[in-house]
Amino acid sequence: MIIVIVGVISIFVAPRISGSVAQTRGFYDQLLSQVQYARKVAVAQRRAVCVHIGAAQSSLFYSNALGNACPATTGVAAPTGGAPFTLAVPDGVSPLTPVTFQFDALGRYRDPGGGETTAPLVVSVAGDGNYQLTVQHETGYVR
Repeated sequence: MIIVIVGVISIFVAPRISGSVAQTRGFYDQLLSQVQYARKVAVAQRRAVCVHIGAAQSSLFYSNALGNACPATTGVAAPTGGAPFTLAVPDGVSPLTPVTFQFDALGRYRDPGGGETTAPLVVSVAGDGNYQLTVQHETGYVR
């Protein structure tokens, strides 16, 4: 009986303990922190900051044209000093939809062309698990 119970528990618990679940959640947490950092930099420096999330990496750049245009070329320095602040997407993990957006000087998010939008932005990260981060329209709050 004990062997059966241990066998049933291992079927349900083993996938949760695997490294790929931790890797997916770890990348999601890093991406969430990077996007929150982009908003803070935009507000602190009164400059628009572009966030580029792609299949291979996520990067932060300052906007080129008076705070209204992405893509951009000048990288935002990471908290550790490297510029641009870039996160590599681990193998087996991917944002479902690559996206580019920006935070304006007030911390609100804008579409890639710098225009206004009213819907929250949702970015999904998939791997062994599916996680979503949401950027609110008016406040730019990231959760």
